[in-house]
Amino acid sequence: MKHNKIYLSMAALVLVCAMTAGCSSDDNLAKIEITQPEIDNGNQTAVYTITVNLDEAGGTRALNPTTGVKTFSEDDQIALIYKDNTTGQLAKLVSNALTTADISNEGKSATFSFNSTPIPVSDSKVRYIYPASMAATTLPTDVDADNDGTVDYSALGTQDGTAASLANVDLGIYDGTASGTVLPTSFTLLNQLTICEFTLKDGGNSNADITNTVTSLNISEGTNTYTVTPQSALSTIYVAMKPASGNIAFTAATATTTYFKTATEKTLDASNLYSISVSMQSLALGNVFCSDGSVYASKDAATTAGKTPVALICYLGNNAETNTAYKHGLALALTDASTWSAWCSQCSAACQKSQYSSDPSSDIAGIDNTDYHIDHVPAGHEHSAASAARNYNSGIHPTGTSAWFLPSAGQWNKMAAANGFTTLTSNADLKAGFLYWSSTETDINNAWYYDVNSGSCQYGTKTGHDYIRSALAF
Repeated sequence: MKHNKIYLSMAALVLVCAMTAGCSSDDNLAKIEITQPEIDNGNQTAVYTITVNLDEAGGTRALNPTTGVKTFSEDDQIALIYKDNTTGQLAKLVSNALTTADISNEGKSATFSFNSTPIPVSDSKVRYIYPASMAATTLPTDVDADNDGTVDYSALGTQDGTAASLANVDLGIYDGTASGTVLPTSFTLLNQLTICEFTLKDGGNSNADITNTVTSLNISEGTNTYTVTPQSALSTIYVAMKPASGNIAFTAATATTTYFKTATEKTLDASNLYSISVSMQSLALGNVFCSDGSVYASKDAATTAGKTPVALICYLGNNAETNTAYKHGLALALTDASTWSAWCSQCSAACQKSQYSSDPSSDIAGIDNTDYHIDHVPAGHEHSAASAARNYNSGIHPTGTSAWFLPSAGQWNKMAAANGFTTLTSNADLKAGFLYWSSTETDINNAWYYDVNSGSCQYGTKTGHDYIRSALAF
């Protein structure tokens, strides 16, 4: 069987001794820039090659923050995405795994082999994705090979914070064009991601380093959320992210404390390694989130500072939500989304994936409940409670928090227990003597609501009308 081979090598990281503009004295961000060599288009042999100059060899393929070098390692694979000449649709071909013999030049070069010779549509676009595990399992249809849907970014969502693990997600791509039906013979992989090394500080305790005590870290730039769960104490937390520009929010938890910080107007470019020190604010019940992502001790403090408070922190703990991207706490909107809304327009049909006929306290899936209400509506049913909750404040919410949702019965119970239900009523300005819907379903005819008078959850007919208070998770 004929083997096609691709000869590849990786680009070096070069330190640019510069600070990124716009950082406060507490939040330092240094940048390492990934430089790419000139493309060598002279090689037209059956072996595809990439010519790269590295400053020095590295020990592993993962980014080495000291030497700034990436190298190939045994068992690496690359994926080729092309438009098949027969079907006219995208196809994927994964190389054989590298062996020690395939790697040369101190790990900076490698020869990949394929077990077949693909024939692309003449003059069509082709894409090489490295590592191959970052290529999508199911490819989009009726698009070119350079479509973003050819990449599986889901692996970025959950990381362990170690430098070594970056080898699995440090994405390199080459986008080219077939010459007729002949595939490119020389190209350079371009780095697609930004790599960040974080140290976290307690801004309320003389910026004491808390990095090695962090048990979970969420990073959000409004579109993507990255959840980091260290498996052991780390002095530095490494995260691979898509390039971002704008506000970036950080939520971190230790065994005893939850921290939050929104860094405003930051830019993280592809093909760079950033060293970032984040001075974080410890959170407490009664703190408020403001519209710009800042956190203040109280509504009055936020207003005095010229901010717009939008939600009151009512629960802190790592079991706030089943959605792991927003599990650290709950905040209630400061006003009602509706004062007269049915849970559902009809009874006699299940509206949720799960029902809780007796004890609803185990349901902490308010985000998923609300999503399901809105996206899966039985014929003739309207879920006005969930819709009102989601659309609160025109749907606008601070960076680093979830979208607005209708809290579950279990989440109402957590907030009432954490504050004391009378304090919750007062601080969140709930309407005394009234009932607030939860997103938890009892059975086909009933759903659970939160009773402000007793601080407990009861159930009633889904067509009944109660108040709606939206929540955020973070």
